[in-house]
Amino acid sequence: MNSHTMKSLAAAIFLPIVACAVFSSQVACAQGLPSVSYDGRHPVTLGHGDLSVTLDRAPALDGDRVPVVKGRVRGRVVFSFRIDDAASREPSAKARVVRLDPAAPSRQIVVTAFTGGPHCCTETRIVTSDAAHNWHVVEGQRLDGDDGYQFKDVDHDGVDELISYDISFLYAFASYADSFAPTRIARLTGIKIEDVTGQAKYRDFLRAQVREMEKHASSDPAQWHSNGFLAGWVAAKALVGEADEAWTRMLVSYDKSSDWLLRDCLAAAPPGQCPDDKKIQISFPEALLQHLADHEYPLPSHPDIPKP
Repeated sequence: MNSHTMKSLAAAIFLPIVACAVFSSQVACAQGLPSVSYDGRHPVTLGHGDLSVTLDRAPALDGDRVPVVKGRVRGRVVFSFRIDDAASREPSAKARVVRLDPAAPSRQIVVTAFTGGPHCCTETRIVTSDAAHNWHVVEGQRLDGDDGYQFKDVDHDGVDELISYDISFLYAFASYADSFAPTRIARLTGIKIEDVTGQAKYRDFLRAQVREMEKHASSDPAQWHSNGFLAGWVAAKALVGEADEAWTRMLVSYDKSSDWLLRDCLAAAPPGQCPDDKKIQISFPEALLQHLADHEYPLPSHPDIPKP
């Protein structure tokens, strides 16, 4: 799965990420909690306390089928949903119990399904309940690869964070295979998934991700001249307060001969909607600085931009 390898190293994840391991030493699957896998043919049921969750399928267009998830408490249906983007002849899905929200009366059910297609994608739904015993289905981010979020109790408070990577870096500065992306951390609060990457308590974890990226590059020094790697590395360093150091190294090592098309827009326009006559070619440092700003990364204090 060169899905970004995820290249956030973990997500480079640098070496291909394997299920339940953003860096095998950093992220592991929750131990001892139930999970089930659905093969697209035979329904399966996940039981947790009074809740039973069944994974099955329903008809879709063109003879395909989609995963259908139904939850019951003592026989009464309390939630039901389809994952339409995961349609196939034999749609697969997984469900597992994870503790994500300390305020919820019970653990959450995480359901994932793979959409298929090159370099794509895992859909995630998180089922959670509130104090009034109402059930809610929260839609997670669509992530490249066939694993989706990884889960780890990064701050050791008894609940897991949702570990992913910033997919905006894929294809932005290099091909998919050569793209690397910084790790992102989120938490479930009620019915919202909130990005908490910038909180100080996660900095040590993020530094470990940076070290893994640098370890990868030390075994393949050509990465220090790869704009796809440098973009993700600079962003990852910025997240731990080291944007200036990273920016300085990037300026002396980036690939000035790269033919990857990088453009800016002379007009105010939504992303991807710039008129052709307003597009201009820009350098890699210019494009990276703009990307960091657009996605709210800490910026270098004096970002020198080389003259073309």
